[in-house]
Amino acid sequence: MKIKGIRRKLLTMVFVGMFSCLLGGCSFMSPGETVQSAEISESSFVTMKPGLYDSEDTAIVVKKNIEESTVQLQNMQTGKRYTLSYDGTTKLYDKYEQAVSMSQVKPGSIVTVRFYKPKKALSYMMEVSDAICYLNLDNYVIDTQAGTISIGKYVFSMQKDMVILSNGREIELESLNAVDEISVWGYNKQIYAINVEQGHGYLRLQNEDYFVGGWIEVGQNLIRQIKEDMLLVVPEGTTTVKISHKGSSATQEISFARDEEMVWDVGDVEITLPQSGTVVFTVEPADAKVLIDGEEIKASTAVTLDYGVHSLIASADGYDTMSQYIRVAEPSANLDVKLEKSDEEQDSDGEEASDSEASEKDASDSDTSKNDTTDSKESAETEKESKQVVSSTSGYRVYIDSPVGVEVYLDGNYLGIAPVDFAKEEGSYVISLRKTGYQTRSYTLQIDGEEKNVNYSFSELMSLE
Repeated sequence: MKIKGIRRKLLTMVFVGMFSCLLGGCSFMSPGETVQSAEISESSFVTMKPGLYDSEDTAIVVKKNIEESTVQLQNMQTGKRYTLSYDGTTKLYDKYEQAVSMSQVKPGSIVTVRFYKPKKALSYMMEVSDAICYLNLDNYVIDTQAGTISIGKYVFSMQKDMVILSNGREIELESLNAVDEISVWGYNKQIYAINVEQGHGYLRLQNEDYFVGGWIEVGQNLIRQIKEDMLLVVPEGTTTVKISHKGSSATQEISFARDEEMVWDVGDVEITLPQSGTVVFTVEPADAKVLIDGEEIKASTAVTLDYGVHSLIASADGYDTMSQYIRVAEPSANLDVKLEKSDEEQDSDGEEASDSEASEKDASDSDTSKNDTTDSKESAETEKESKQVVSSTSGYRVYIDSPVGVEVYLDGNYLGIAPVDFAKEEGSYVISLRKTGYQTRSYTLQIDGEEKNVNYSFSELMSLE
């Protein structure tokens, strides 16, 4: 009986010793070891230590909560999301293997993460060194129909579950606007994430009756003709806004906050005496047709124009059409208008095709080196007058069904109260939705050329209360 009792105690001691070894050893992966795919069940007995992990993943940084020390990630292959906690022992690196803090990790980054799944604890995170990364882009083209984004000469496909972020929250692809400054991340010609670095706000003019028919300039790239009840989408930040009409003008520095509306009351603007300047256009080829504000002028003849912005369109057979803006600001000047041969013409002459867009032109003083009287500017948005007029031979229309009761603006021009519709013409449009007491929203739509009506329903606007 005593011998049996001793054996029983020995067996118990061996079992306890083996269990203690498992608890004390914790021989899970540390950085540098081979990754195993085996699942490890959760155990409250496991003691966390620096470098402990059982899983490795390539993921997108979706959201950070610095106060709670957590980070939300999205698996690049499956699209599955999960949240991990981190602490002072978590190793964080940029793509150059330099240590960083979590506040320096940009939302949208593609990273390699190592973590201990039972505790949802992040052990290690590093930016993927060979990932696609373009920061602070302001020159790009998004084609929602083709599902692509063009950056310079490169064209990338956009992933179906692409993460799009603005101010730490997720937004729809259509909420991006051409004036937004963005950063993008991807891999192997695929874009997986976009973060809006500098977004857009909205500008309304109040008591603008005198300036209707004139021009408004926002910064260097946005020029539009002023119409009643306009709502312009403008870049976030502080910029110079200038309005002009009939030789009178006014300038104002305005700060625009993301997704917020600013109102400029121009009723108190002092109307100055109209001023005008004389411009002589030298045109090549000589038989080119030149239109100023839609009216044809005679080339090589002095033209008197009011101070302010004017549209210029020049065209000729066998040449690319030039379309740009000029700003008259001095008493006299010369302006050279030189058209480029079209691709077909240049190919037949054995010459290289050239860019049809004219570079920025300044009209030089006809005598000496006086200040220029015109500043030519190309607008970031081309005028869409023909599309904004509700008339079309096709008979097909675009319907904005909801949210019901909101003001609808088409490319900045008031369209009506939803539900509302306009003539369908193929191209890119910006639809803005506004209602007093609610946050204004805008969407970029790419309308196809199919012979059928199109209906859009958007989310309800968020209350500002």
